[in-house]
Amino acid sequence: MKPKYVFIVGLPRTGTKLLENVLRNCPHINYESAGETHYVGHLITPGHKNQIKKIGDMSEDENVHNLVDYFYTGTPNKGFWKHLKRDHSDKINVDRQKFLQELLASDRTEKGIYEVILRIHTTVTDKTILGDKTNSNLYHVAALVEWFPQAKIIHCLRDPRAILASQLNKSKMPEFLPISPDHPLYKFEMVLYTTITWLYAIRLHRQYKKCYPQNYHLIRFEDLVSEPGKSVRELCDFLDIEFDPKMLEPKQTGSSFARERIVGFDKQALSRWQNHLKPWMKIWMWALGKKYLREFGSY
Repeated sequence: MKPKYVFIVGLPRTGTKLLENVLRNCPHINYESAGETHYVGHLITPGHKNQIKKIGDMSEDENVHNLVDYFYTGTPNKGFWKHLKRDHSDKINVDRQKFLQELLASDRTEKGIYEVILRIHTTVTDKTILGDKTNSNLYHVAALVEWFPQAKIIHCLRDPRAILASQLNKSKMPEFLPISPDHPLYKFEMVLYTTITWLYAIRLHRQYKKCYPQNYHLIRFEDLVSEPGKSVRELCDFLDIEFDPKMLEPKQTGSSFARERIVGFDKQALSRWQNHLKPWMKIWMWALGKKYLREFGSY
């Protein structure tokens, strides 16, 4: 049977949004992703569930009221929370009172609160699959599987050199880097950060593949773009859902290079990085990761 929860994880700039749109294009299911909630946590910083502990015992109604206040006023203005707090949003726009009532009616555990967050923006039917595409859930797969034993985890992986090129081309500074893009050491720090997190992602892949063979599936960005039919059919088999050709026509959004939205798969993305990285960057990343680049990269 199709899963009730599907979580898309992976490093930033690996195609998680593209994959989310692939699933949303499937007419046989109603894939409702909450977007990026950052509820569980990040590799470095804690998630919103840690804030719940600071608020106090959720068995007390007053603390649930305080939690809703935090969700609407204390959370960062991005991802799920950005849309949640909009007065006129066609994406989420959840009434505070409705959110409060849903939380009061839940079991008020960390899992229970997360379940409310995942479903609060939609009407759940038999076709509904709930999800979250927070990139940093990559580091918390164990918690997701513990909470939702039948959930499916899709790990998006991409050549780190393409990740680096895409990240450097973004106008927005990535999180957790202590220096600004104007600093002379910024590019070196980006290279180091991308290399370390990518190698760690490979390590996690091997761990998850061994520990959660029924829950976990790896999909390489390069495979998805170069052979979308094969990759999406394999994904459908993993999710136990019926393949539909419409899934091969996803809207592409959020590209750091393409300024116009396109439909389908941009094959230029496979080699674009080669013209946007300095020679020393290519040498560095090949020297440190050549063993895994031969297996998971695009050469």
